[in-house]
Amino acid sequence: MRMDVQPPAGRVTVNSDAVPRRAWRRFGEARGWIGGFAGATVTARLRAVDGTPLVGSLLPGPAVDRAAVLLAHGFGANRRKPAYARLAEGLARTAPVLSLDLRGHGGSGGASTFGEREHADVAAGIRWLEGSGYDRVVLVGLSMGATAVLRAAVDAPTVAGLVLISAPARFRDPAPPGPLRRLERLWHRPVRRAALAAVLGVRLAPPSAWATSATPVDLAARLRCALLVVHGQDDDYFPPSDADELHAAAGGPSELWQEPTGFGHAEDGLDRATIDRLTRAVAGVLVDGRFPPVG
Repeated sequence: MRMDVQPPAGRVTVNSDAVPRRAWRRFGEARGWIGGFAGATVTARLRAVDGTPLVGSLLPGPAVDRAAVLLAHGFGANRRKPAYARLAEGLARTAPVLSLDLRGHGGSGGASTFGEREHADVAAGIRWLEGSGYDRVVLVGLSMGATAVLRAAVDAPTVAGLVLISAPARFRDPAPPGPLRRLERLWHRPVRRAALAAVLGVRLAPPSAWATSATPVDLAARLRCALLVVHGQDDDYFPPSDADELHAAAGGPSELWQEPTGFGHAEDGLDRATIDRLTRAVAGVLVDGRFPPVG
């Protein structure tokens, strides 16, 4: 485990919601050429229990009873992608934030498994934070990252709260028509997986690496920490009913934010107003042990 103080990344840093995300821009963000944090961070180098090397950035924040936040991105993203950098910086107004590159993404090693093994990455991040003196952690995950933090939270007693944004309640095989079906086709074809790695730098494990049995809704029932489920009415990947299921199944105190049309999926909904609401919600759970019913 090593920590290196890093200045702001030597790359294009954009933190404006107003910049249109054309195809070239999405490409640059996925490759990590566009993005980064506005202030200095601490680079965390850690390793998952299966040996996968991981990289994260610790953003300093106010000390709140030795509490910290861990942020896990969605598929095809990385911790420096502008939407996630803005979210991390917003959350850091409440407490220090460890933003991870999940396996197969950004600076981390290994190959992505759509959340099947990424829970080990989150667990490694929790251990890293505990070793750094933080004994309460709020987990925030989006899409694939939401699946990862949910699985990790079930077995982590130091988790004080869990935020799931655009999370599935169950796995669908085959995937329904739409973007999830297109992603499934990419996953099942070695040539397309190789092209994804070559073009976007995202390394994707083959279907044989995915063998989970517990569905997210089953895992939610095993939770004892506070849960906040955030979901867009116009999510193209997972229907709003998935959020209803997760909320209803939660074993601990749970709140549901059904976001109106325009929120979309995962990072698409991370405008500044939403980030401010999420930041207040995390502050609330650290003080009261519950998330607010509305942002």
